[in-house]
Amino acid sequence: MPSARVTFVIVTWNSAATIGELLDSISASTVADRCAVVVVDNDSKDQTVAIVEQHPMRPTLVRNSTNRGLAAANNQGLHLVETEFACVTNPDVVLDADCIDHLLVCADGHPRAGFVIARLRNPDGSLQPGVGDLPRLGEVLLGRRASLRRQQSAGIWWDGWPHDTEVAIGHGQEACYLVRAAAVAEVGGQDERYTLDWEGLDWSARMNDAGWEIWFCPAAGAVHIGGVSVRQAQARWIVRSHRGMYMYFADRLPWTYRPLLAMTFGARALTKLLMWALTRDAYGRVTAS
Repeated sequence: MPSARVTFVIVTWNSAATIGELLDSISASTVADRCAVVVVDNDSKDQTVAIVEQHPMRPTLVRNSTNRGLAAANNQGLHLVETEFACVTNPDVVLDADCIDHLLVCADGHPRAGFVIARLRNPDGSLQPGVGDLPRLGEVLLGRRASLRRQQSAGIWWDGWPHDTEVAIGHGQEACYLVRAAAVAEVGGQDERYTLDWEGLDWSARMNDAGWEIWFCPAAGAVHIGGVSVRQAQARWIVRSHRGMYMYFADRLPWTYRPLLAMTFGARALTKLLMWALTRDAYGRVTAS
């Protein structure tokens, strides 16, 4: 058996509807015989654990007795990685057979690449935009949909960009990405204060500060359903994502900004909660036309 170069790190929470298909896609991939798989379960109440335990891939399973949050669970998985790379992957992803090999080729071509981001598709085959620059405060307050511009290749999300070029970026969507173990050893894992959302943006900014690069690899494809966990606890996600926004900017702006940031993001979260109470839909998908 060839030596493993990559370990999949997958965090689950009530993921029975999707985790089996992800594991099947890993089993059918071109790296199936040279990878390891670690699943960290955040106290699922459905059949997630049983599906993982019974799967032929025989993943290493870590079972948390409580939901520790995404960043803490990712770190648990990363601590078990003994390979040169980890692939941090959501449980609602289905990999193209050659996705990971393309990510590895890109990483090998860019020795300072801390992360390499896959090109994501929606289940209907349409592009799921997922790369951009590191966030600016004004842009975040406006929101993603309010700032959409055709053929945009600048801003927190490049929603108008065709995602067809291998390029260094500020950050990428964290549904499926390769992580270099040497970069994690230098920068550290994800900040566990972030329990749901913005942990990836903070990690990307810290990588950038340490001189590591983040690359987008258009040849590495995967389908991402999106929002599976969020839809199970949308009100909680709204609160925690806004808390993440606050922490991200509070850590990077003078401390005198913190009261204003708290009030601003608190008001934004309240508005989102009211919208959710009326529509029961706080999660929208952006697709490329």
